[in-house]
Formats: sequence, structure tokens, C-alpha cells
Amino acid sequence: THVIDPFEIPDSWKIYRSFDWGYNKPFSCGWWAVDYDGVAYRILELYGCTKTPNEGVKWIPDKIFSEIANIEREHRWLKGKRIIGVADPSIWDSSRGESVADCAAKHGVYFSAGDNERLAGWMQVHYRFQFDDNGYPRMYFFNNCKAAIRTIPLMMFSETKPEDIDTTLEDHCPDEIRYMCQSRPIKPIIPTEPKVILTDPLNQFTNIKRY
Repeated sequence: THVIDPFEIPDSWKIYRSFDWGYNKPFSCGWWAVDYDGVAYRILELYGCTKTPNEGVKWIPDKIFSEIANIEREHRWLKGKRIIGVADPSIWDSSRGESVADCAAKHGVYFSAGDNERLAGWMQVHYRFQFDDNGYPRMYFFNNCKAAIRTIPLMMFSETKPEDIDTTLEDHCPDEIRYMCQSRPIKPIIPTEPKVILTDPLNQFTNIKRY
């Protein structure tokens, strides 16, 4: 229901990039198009994983952001677009020298710090997965986004913090999706209350036989 075939992105839709850093574990970068109604479509991704689940390819930051910049220069959905980036706040840590964010900036890949309030972020993810009264969600995934499609269904709640995700799982795509959702927060869909029929003298709304 949330996975769809790719389509050409209108030039006027906003484009976003979400990022979660990883070295021994996979890094995850996702690109999003947002339509006029605020519906988010994950259109592309770059996932730094070996053929072994949850094992990182161990790319240094320069290699990661060189590849991201190259994709954004060449892909028809991204080239020439203003891309709004959001990422894990930890990439601004410069305690060991140049930060990951500074390295990204050298390649023309810019981010703002994502909101790392985890529980509020997961609620935003849930809100986007919700269906409205017409059966439509507010987040879709192009079927080429294999890493997100594979890993999201694997997520389970933590046994020690039951409203959070178990962080020992392969949660790198879900984390950067959380940053994306937090960057454009929405309200939950409140189901429409069914109409209550107080009287039914002509037996029009029930199957009860009256004599």
C-alpha cells in the first residue's frame, strides 16, 4: 500500500535529502519529493551496506559525499534542484577533528540538524503511514528504494523502552526517515466518527425483522 512504481517528478515539487551516518554499520541517504499537499515520496536512496545485512561498507566521509554530490549532479530528478538536507545532529561533532558535516559541505552537500527527539519522531513516522478516510497515506516509497522497503518491516519496539525502536536492529533507514518526517511535522488523522442512528422506525438500517 505504501510502495509504488516510480514516476517523473514535477519540477515545482520540493526535494529533500535525509542522512544517517555510518561506517562499521551502514550509512543511509534518502531523497524525497514532496507534493503540493505535503505528501512525501521517497524517490531514491544510497545505502552503504555490504551483502551482509547491517554491515557497513566502511566508506570514509569524502567517498560518501563525493558519491552523493555526483548523484545530485547527474540524476534527472535531482540535477539543478535546490535540495533541503536534514541529518543526524551527531555529524556536527568535531571533537576528533573535521566533522562529517564539514566534510559534506566541502562537496557542496549541506544539511541542517535533524530533531533527535526519538519518540516524537517515531510518532511523525506513524502519522505519515496512517491512512485517511479515502485510504491514502501521507508517505510513499518508490519501489527502487530497496533498503527502506527491506528494513522498515524488521523494526521492533525496545524491550526496555517500549515506545522506542530497538536500536540494536538495522535501523539506519528508519532513523533518517524519522529526521525527514520531523523536518515536516504533521498532525495525526482523527477518524471520522460514524453517524449514530437513534431511531429506525422503517427498519432501513438494520436486518432485524419487525412484526
